Amino acid sequence: MEEAEKKRQAMLQAMKDKDKKGPNFTIQKKEGALGLTSTQIERNKTKEQLEEEKKISLSFRIKPLDIDNLGESKLRDKAQELWELIVKLETEKYDLEERQKRQDYDLKELKERQKQQLRHKALKKGLDPEALTGKYPPKIQVASKYERRVDTRSYDDKKKLFEGGLELFNKEIAEKTWNEKKDQFGGRQKARLPKWFGERPGKKAGDPETPEGEDEVKADDDALEDEEEAEVEEVVEEEEEEEEEEEEEEEEEEEEEEEEEEE
Repeated sequence: MEEAEKKRQAMLQAMKDKDKKGPNFTIQKKEGALGLTSTQIERNKTKEQLEEEKKISLSFRIKPLDIDNLGESKLRDKAQELWELIVKLETEKYDLEERQKRQDYDLKELKERQKQQLRHKALKKGLDPEALTGKYPPKIQVASKYERRVDTRSYDDKKKLFEGGLELFNKEIAEKTWNEKKDQFGGRQKARLPKWFGERPGKKAGDPETPEGEDEVKADDDALEDEEEAEVEEVVEEEEEEEEEEEEEEEEEEEEEEEEEEE
């Protein structure tokens, strides 16, 4: 187990040294029979394997206390040694915590400076102060920046490019096709129906022989109705004339009676 831990520590140290000396990127090489990298192998380890490795690393870091055969003076020295070790570890812990706080503060300050610079840059370009700080979403790129020709589309075309989608496009095409077919159907030549040979199905008594004759029958009926109305009007006029004549005769008789009475 000790040999395995030593080999692992040596391998990690070699990898660190290699990363320091090499370029600022790493190329992971596939290792093992399954073609997995070292990071993938570490990630795929089971709980038991991780616990075993933890125990091995702790056995090297935590040394056992051999105080069975020590005298009083040696025990005091051992306690003093452990106390100094605790103080050293606590000091390192405090230093690391303070260093983390200072780094967090530096990062916040740098971000604030970057935002300030971006605000000044946006104001110089005539934009909103928060335009370059990530407050607003990025602009939609409707054309490739590598195209050499000028984009001739208007603002409305670019704006409507991502609106509606395929469903709206299909709906517009269907409506356009429907209107074209409707106009074409409305402008067609209306053919007259052929005359029936024999008795027409569903024919009733008094109906014309063909549907085309229905208009003629209706016209005849209208003419008959007009004639009847004219006759009725004539009769009414005659009756009114007779009434007027009777009224005139009554008036004449009354006048004669009045003259006789006066004589």
